Amino acid sequence: MSRCQIIAELATNHAGDLALAKEMITAAAEAGADIVKTQGYQIAHLSRSDPQYEWMRQCGLTEPEHVMLKAHAERCGVEYLATAYHVDEMALLRRVGLDAVKIGSGEGLRLVPSAMDAGFSRIYVSLSWGRPAQPFLGVNRGDGEAATVTVFSTVPIYPMPPECFSHCVKHEGWSDHAIGIDVAKMAIARGATHVEKHFHLVGKGCREQAWNMTPEDLGELALWAKLCAQAIDGTKYEGRWQHT
Repeated sequence: MSRCQIIAELATNHAGDLALAKEMITAAAEAGADIVKTQGYQIAHLSRSDPQYEWMRQCGLTEPEHVMLKAHAERCGVEYLATAYHVDEMALLRRVGLDAVKIGSGEGLRLVPSAMDAGFSRIYVSLSWGRPAQPFLGVNRGDGEAATVTVFSTVPIYPMPPECFSHCVKHEGWSDHAIGIDVAKMAIARGATHVEKHFHLVGKGCREQAWNMTPEDLGELALWAKLCAQAIDGTKYEGRWQHT
């Protein structure tokens, strides 16, 4: 069993403060994240009638800012990922140099063909309640090369009641909005290849929400992912136990 990849979702929790976003990326990397994720929405695609318009305007990232955060993530040893909500944002994120893209449950499968046309080799897409998805594995991108699509199950309730987990169709990935990390641990133990969860730093000016994880939570989750992989593979773990 390959170890589950942990995605620390910065979302807009950095409040538009690039220094804070970099600090979050550093903390996530040190805690054991494999991937850090921001949001690639562009203000021009938002509706002024949206109740969160002003907040989203404050937190929106420009193309040069994505480039800056990607470079910082790479220096920290983690992959930089962003969510696209519109066809135009696919092109922007490709210019930034991303090889992978995330599509949220609001857009779902509708944007997968656009992501393929843009040339992403890895596409992550969330589906509400894990509804059934057609197989996309190995489909061709716009340049004819193969792309892989990883489907995440999610429940778009914030915070998500833990019992909702049992009612979801299970796909390869899990996008977690429950309080704490117990549900994320269950997803890993059941074989999830990727788990994403919102992330914040306490007392640093982040947008702190009940369903976020802290660096301490992230460290525990990353260790759990390692233990699950090693337990299933029957491999040695730090000299304490070994399959015989």
